[in-house]
Formats: sequence, structure tokens, C-alpha cells
Amino acid sequence: MSKKMEIVVRIKDEDGTEIVRGESEREVPYIGEIEASGFRAAFHELEGAVLEGQREAGKRAVGEYLEHMAKKKRRR
Repeated sequence: MSKKMEIVVRIKDEDGTEIVRGESEREVPYIGEIEASGFRAAFHELEGAVLEGQREAGKRAVGEYLEHMAKKKRRR
């Protein structure tokens, strides 16, 4: 049994309005899995999921932000 971790990256305007949002969802080990596989192996799996999730959410947010900025530039 696994749990899900969600990572969200938001880029906001000066007034706090969200411009873009990048999200990523990953499975992370459940406490039973940690006990069964050992802390070190479970920590490695968790750490890998976090790093992959951060990278994916960041890429999505940056990609959307660049698209948003390109549209703004074309309108001028």
C-alpha cells in the first residue's frame, strides 16, 4: 500500500494572483513498506520520488510561464 505525494509549484503576480501552476504526483512508501524494506531503502525511494516530483513540477511551471510571457509579448 502506497501513499501519494503532490508537489505544486506556483508562479504568482505581484498582487498574489496565480499566473501558472505546475504539479506532480508521486507514490511514496507507506509505513508498512518502510518497516518491511528497511529505513534506508524506503528513504532512498522517498528521496527519489521527491526529487523527480520537484523536477517535473518545476519544468511544467517554467514551461507554462514561458508560454504565458510569449503570449503577452505577442499582444504588444
